[in-house]
Amino acid sequence: MKYNNETSEKIMKVSLKLFSEQGYYPTTTKQIAEEAGVNELTIFRHFGSKSNLFQVTTEHYVIDSRVDYILNDIEDLSFEEGMLLIANRIYKLFIQNTKLYKVQMKLSDNEQGFVKLKLSRKIISILIEYFNELKERKVIDGEPEIMAVTLVNSLLGAFTVEILGDNTVSNLKWEDIVKEHTRQFVSIYKL
Repeated sequence: MKYNNETSEKIMKVSLKLFSEQGYYPTTTKQIAEEAGVNELTIFRHFGSKSNLFQVTTEHYVIDSRVDYILNDIEDLSFEEGMLLIANRIYKLFIQNTKLYKVQMKLSDNEQGFVKLKLSRKIISILIEYFNELKERKVIDGEPEIMAVTLVNSLLGAFTVEILGDNTVSNLKWEDIVKEHTRQFVSIYKL
């Protein structure tokens, strides 16, 4: 079924909001229906089940994030400049997708039915391809998958501390933290 009609969009938007505020299990389809202004049966007609609604919603917002843009306009930059631009774009994606990330964080550790951190997985796959190209051109020395995971995990860790700490852990600006993560990353991998 296509989920790009107005009703489906409204349901997904409300679902993301409620799932991020309350978590998956406490959020009911009745609550979603009431806040979206639709009948509860409409949710099931459009999505089949609450679990499918959750999966489709999180996937929709990852795709909607258009993460491929993180590599735009970097071909003429040095490795250092390119990595700083990429890291800033990744962090901005995390900020733009705070609700999606909070939803993912609220899933229990033993939840097998849901793919977690979809946005991070997509970013990592894009970075692996980019780092493979740089390795072939002898710009970097490192394993592309390890490099991609390391970069995303360091940025995601900083973002998580910012979210969980409500900006009380440090007074540093996120731009300065990203700049330092990037400086360290480049110093390790640049040939």
